[in-house]
Amino acid sequence: MSQETNQETAEQLTPEQLKKRRDDLISYYKNQTLVLEAQFKYESVMADIEEQRVKRMTMIMRQAQMAAPPQEEEEEEVDSLTPDPTPEPEATQPKERKLKTS
Repeated sequence: MSQETNQETAEQLTPEQLKKRRDDLISYYKNQTLVLEAQFKYESVMADIEEQRVKRMTMIMRQAQMAAPPQEEEEEEVDSLTPDPTPEPEATQPKERKLKTS
């Protein structure tokens, strides 16, 4: 239905009116292009800023990891220093004593 309306209006316009309408559309698109270019520049700058923030945070995390002692080695050292909580089976059962026979 809207196509029919558009076709009817296009048929009713004179060539001068069509030329004026085209010129108006071209002018509108040129103005919008300026706005869109400014928006593109703004978005690009914002993306660059976010990228630099990510890089900075990554470097901070790496420096913190390098400065911190490794956790795995500490746990292994603590384990080797503490005795096992489970006693050996030989130590828990009394040994059988043998009497001397003369």
